[in-house]
Amino acid sequence: MEEKKTLSLLSLIFGIVGIVLTFTPASIAGLILAILGMIFSNIGKKKEGKNGMNTAGFVLSLIAIILWIIVVVIVSIVLGAGMMALAALGG
Repeated sequence: MEEKKTLSLLSLIFGIVGIVLTFTPASIAGLILAILGMIFSNIGKKKEGKNGMNTAGFVLSLIAIILWIIVVVIVSIVLGAGMMALAALGG
């Protein structure tokens, strides 16, 4: 009989989609999915036992969150520098 690993599969899918969406205008959706991926991974670990999909989902979700933070910091720096340059040119 085949074991159902729905939560592990969801955490893996959410981790992958979270990474992909991090680099799009829908990056906040990627962050939300990555957080959900970590939650499903932890719940799945308790209900389904530790398995490869579970671990991969957790790691990918963690990578998605870290990448999201990096992208937000870089975008903030670039926009801040652009605003300062405009202010310097304008007056």
